[in-house]
Amino acid sequence: AELNGRGLRLPFECISRADTLDESIADTLAEMGCWRLWIGSESGSQRVLDAMQREVQVEQVQHMTRTLQKRGIQVGMFIMLGYEGETAADLAETVRHLKTARPDTFLTTVAYPIKGTPYYNQLAEQGRVRAPAAGENAAWELRSDRDLQVAGRYSGRFYRFATRWMTSSVNLSREWGGPRRPLQLAKSAASAGLGRLGMALTERERSV
Repeated sequence: AELNGRGLRLPFECISRADTLDESIADTLAEMGCWRLWIGSESGSQRVLDAMQREVQVEQVQHMTRTLQKRGIQVGMFIMLGYEGETAADLAETVRHLKTARPDTFLTTVAYPIKGTPYYNQLAEQGRVRAPAAGENAAWELRSDRDLQVAGRYSGRFYRFATRWMTSSVNLSREWGGPRRPLQLAKSAASAGLGRLGMALTERERSV
């Protein structure tokens, strides 16, 4: 209201959760000048979301993505791979989710344990947190929580292939829905196929 009273409209982007948004909030964000909103979607597998205790439904994320886009707000998604218990089938659910939701962009990361969180505590109790080469208690400027490894889950190579498969598959789906560019379609299809092949070849590899 204060911005409107002063005749100001300042473009901005922000981060939120699908379960804290509704149509009224989306209207207000659009009126204020929000041009992109990032949603912590994390996964397209409801089983994984429940394990994370996210208290959100996959369908909520998809619905809110469409709600925001109808108001001219781009949607970005944060996707997390490698959460405890996630399988290749769960990754496939995430690919289907991204194809259905059709966010304007998305970023992926591999789950890492942050001290003080239930996720870290669970893995630490199992003796599965691996410190970086510099040592878990090294000075902050020499490391970050992202350096900590989780023993027993898929290897880093597997997740690199999984990320390639996910990104290329979603890009391919987008390209099929737009102007057909045969060369780009072929590149995305080949990249997705390579990613899926790499996943199959490294599925038995585990971090140690």
